[in-house]
Amino acid sequence: MPQTAPTVALPPGVEIFRAGRHVDDLGTTHEFSEADVRRMVEVYDPEQREAPLTVGHPAHDLPAYGYVKSLAVNASGRLAMDTHQVPVRFAEMVRAGTFKKRSASFYPPSHPNNPTPGAWYLRHVAFLGAQPPAIAGLADIQFAEGDAEGVIQFSEPATQPTQEQDDMSKELQDKLAAAEKLAADEKAARELAERNAKDATDQLAQFSEAAKQTRYAAFVSFAEAQVKAGTILPKDKDMTVATLVLLSDATPVSFSEAGGTARTVAPSQWLQDLITSAKPLVNFGEFQPGAGESGQGEKVTAGSAKGKTDAEIDAAAKAYARDHKVSYAEAASAVVGFTS
Repeated sequence: MPQTAPTVALPPGVEIFRAGRHVDDLGTTHEFSEADVRRMVEVYDPEQREAPLTVGHPAHDLPAYGYVKSLAVNASGRLAMDTHQVPVRFAEMVRAGTFKKRSASFYPPSHPNNPTPGAWYLRHVAFLGAQPPAIAGLADIQFAEGDAEGVIQFSEPATQPTQEQDDMSKELQDKLAAAEKLAADEKAARELAERNAKDATDQLAQFSEAAKQTRYAAFVSFAEAQVKAGTILPKDKDMTVATLVLLSDATPVSFSEAGGTARTVAPSQWLQDLITSAKPLVNFGEFQPGAGESGQGEKVTAGSAKGKTDAEIDAAAKAYARDHKVSYAEAASAVVGFTS
C-alpha cells in the first residue's frame, strides 16, 4: 500500500489580497471595499470548495500543492490565509525562496461555479517565481493565479510574452517535480538501508542464540563427563554448568605463566581446565570397612560404594556425615574410600 507523503502548513497569516482598485489580467478595473474583503472571509467554506495552492497558471487548478484551510482579515486589513496539507518538499522550496510571488484568483459574485453567489469567492492561490507580485504592497511570500474563463485574477501587467511566462511556470513545476522525485529516492534508499540493517541485526541475533545453545550443550556434556571421571560430585553438576554459562560472557584474561610466557584464556575455559586437572573426588575400587547406615537401613561403611549408583553414593555420604558429624565432602571421601 503506497505511503502518503508527509505534509505541513506554511507560516500562518500569509497575505494574498487587499481592498482597493485593482486591474485584472483582462484589463478590467475592479473596486474592492474593506467590506468585500471581510465578506470573502465570511463565505469561504473549505467543505463547499477548498481553494488549492498551485504553481503558475493551471487551467483546472491542478496539480495542487496544499490547500487554503481558512481566511482572515489581519491587523493591516488585508486578506490572509492559513494553509494545510502542504507537501514538505514544496514548503522547503517556498522557504528557500524558489516561489517569492503570489496572486489570488476569485470567482466573481455572478460566476456560475461560485459556491456562494453574490460574494467574491477565492478560487486558488498560485505561487510564482520571478513574476512581479499580483497585488503591490503585500508582505512577502508572493503568488499568482490561473486563467479559467470568467474568473478574475490579479497580476501586474506582464513585461514578458505570455508564452515565456508559461514556460517559466512549467520550469518551476519541473523543478518541483524533480525535487520531489529526489526526496522520494532518498527516502527509498533510507528505508532500504534500515531494512538491511534490521535484517543484519536479526541474523546476528539468530546466530548468537544458536551459539549460546551450542555452548550450553557443550557445558552440560563437559559436566556429565566430569561426574563420570569423579572430578565433580553429581550434586554439583548443575552448578558447574550454570557457572560456566555465566563465565562464558566474561572478557578473556591475560596472564604470565611460568617462564614468562604470556597466555590469554577465557574464564570459562580456565575453570574447565582446572576441573579436568583435579584429582578425582570418588574412586570406585575396593574400600576399607567403616561405620554408618544408609537411608535404606543399610550399614554404611568406609569404602562401601562399590557397585553403587551416583544417587546411592549420595545417600550413603549423607548418612555417613550425619552419623560421624563430618562434612559432606569428608563423608563422600570416606564412603568411596578416597584419600588425599
